Amino acid sequence: MSNDAKVTARMDPELKHEAEDLLNDMGLNFSVWITLATKALVNEKKIPFEVKASPFYSDENMKVLEKRYNEYKHNKHISKHDLLED
Repeated sequence: MSNDAKVTARMDPELKHEAEDLLNDMGLNFSVWITLATKALVNEKKIPFEVKASPFYSDENMKVLEKRYNEYKHNKHISKHDLLED
C-alpha cells in the first residue's frame, strides 16, 4: 500500500475534462498537477498563481446590471454593455 495521502475534490465535469486534456498535452495528470501546485504553495508560502475577482462582480458592474435589469422590466431600450463580447 502506498504512503501517499488521498485528496478528493469536486468540480464541474466540463472543467475537469478541459483540464485533463491540457494536462495530457503537457504529459501530466491531475495527481502530478496537484502535487506541483502544492509544492509551489508550500515553497513560496503563497498561491502559485494570481487569484483575482472577476470584473463581472465589481460594484460598478453590479450597479450597471441592476439598472439595465430595471430598464428591461419596464420595457425600456437596453444598450450594449461593455463587458459583453461581440
